[in-house]
Amino acid sequence: MGRDFSRGRRRLSTVVVLGGVLVLLLSLLVLGCGGDDEDTTATDETTEVTEAGGDTASTEAGMAAVERGGVVRIGAQPATNLDPHFSTSIADIMLNHQRFDWLVELDQENQVQPAIAESWESNEDGTVWTFTLREGVTFNDGSPLTAEDVAYSFDRLRDPDVGSPVVSLYEGITEITAVDDTTVEFALSSPNPEFPAFAADYHSAIVNSEVEDLAAPGGGAGSGPFVLDSYSPEDRASLVAAENYWKEGEDGEPLPYLDGLEFIFSPDLGGQVEALRGGELDFVGGLTTELVNTVKADEALQLLKVTSNMHYVLHMRADGDYPAADENVREALKLGTDHQQLVDAVRPDLAEVGNGFTPVGPSYGDYYLEQPPQRDVEKAKQLLADAGYADGLEITLTAQQALDVPAIATVWAEQMAEIGVTVNIETVPVDVYYGDGEQSWLQVPFGITEWGARAVPVNYFQLAYVPNGDYNESHWENQEMADLTQQISNELDRDKRVDLYHQAQQLMIEQAPIIVPYFEAGLAGATAELNGVELATDWARTVFTDAYLASAQ
Repeated sequence: MGRDFSRGRRRLSTVVVLGGVLVLLLSLLVLGCGGDDEDTTATDETTEVTEAGGDTASTEAGMAAVERGGVVRIGAQPATNLDPHFSTSIADIMLNHQRFDWLVELDQENQVQPAIAESWESNEDGTVWTFTLREGVTFNDGSPLTAEDVAYSFDRLRDPDVGSPVVSLYEGITEITAVDDTTVEFALSSPNPEFPAFAADYHSAIVNSEVEDLAAPGGGAGSGPFVLDSYSPEDRASLVAAENYWKEGEDGEPLPYLDGLEFIFSPDLGGQVEALRGGELDFVGGLTTELVNTVKADEALQLLKVTSNMHYVLHMRADGDYPAADENVREALKLGTDHQQLVDAVRPDLAEVGNGFTPVGPSYGDYYLEQPPQRDVEKAKQLLADAGYADGLEITLTAQQALDVPAIATVWAEQMAEIGVTVNIETVPVDVYYGDGEQSWLQVPFGITEWGARAVPVNYFQLAYVPNGDYNESHWENQEMADLTQQISNELDRDKRVDLYHQAQQLMIEQAPIIVPYFEAGLAGATAELNGVELATDWARTVFTDAYLASAQ
């Protein structure tokens, strides 16, 4: 979660809302059947667009001329928190990324790019970072966005009394100074060569320091391409195009091209795809393998795909008298896991096995430690016997009712049975899983949490794998991991930083109470008429600034 889940990714919320469900059920009455033509795929950087029955096309080539106007309808889980500093669900993240801007942005290769800040630099030892803001940027109500607003936003994010989910991420900031209207300076307690990437966290929107209710409809809170016009938690959210957005389109006029966006809420992802096929929606993200095949089979739809570090974490509590507090138990469960079988059963051809037990995937290049996990059923059984479970172990796995989680839980339970572990699967709604009760992801002995892509891997470590991490769902306290995390954050020499990353991953492979089944691609289905959409590596952060509705050539 932290999406990362990330709430750390993000936390989806499955409040069951009759209004959204009815909209999608009605859409089933008007389904459009697709053809059987062969799909073709092409790549523009790391984004692929698959058009059923069409010729090979990139996200740029083969598209119709840009047209202005129209409203794009987006299927989403119910949104629960429209204060961007407290985003918890995928819908929250998607909505807030249309309404707000960030100091910097991440491209599809996780590289930091200018956004509100047009440039930045640090002092020699990386303890002071200075960002220069674009001139003339305004909030949607017309008031100027200045360095004071940037300072206010990050002060709010790092204030323990405010309690944002990323307090620990920014605890190294000692002072933020608005030098003048377009210059903001961050002083750090220790060097951080990748601080700009930290500023790109999905919570870290720049908000108007003069607005108290950041979740309220209206144009005063953010400076993004769209303005929240109305919001009904049990039904939908409507956004209209901002009148004074700072980015320009190909025609030299302010973006966005669209008149607005309509988020239609429903916890039923399959129903959302049926509504997409029936012409009631234009975009649905987070597709399962089955739904990918449904989209690919429909010639009226296109499949969007992006390489990503999105992943799930099967975590085990390592504190108290929980079974996984014993290193032998957690090592046994790790050795009993068949990662490739999980990929083949749950997400064939749409995911890849990493090193099995760390959040650092192949997309991070040389930061990634390539060490494929090996299954050993007999050794797993012996370790369980050493831990006192020669006659078997029974555990409860809490599984949220969303995305790939139920399928992962089912396959993993079957694998565990082979080593003598009985897994009782307790399914709960997503809002319960990410709630505050006994079935919360931060409380359960065993759970499965989804995490979004982060700019740099150390962000995962800081949030979930050090003793004071806000998302330390496994309650793992390992001082060596904490020390390595701090060293990675402070190391200016890249080669040395790579080595520290490898050391941290080796430690996690050997000791961490987590299992990472696989790393998945970001996937979304869209109508053929929707152009100009570039999926973010964490697809929930996709912004529709450049989107337009037009017939493909």
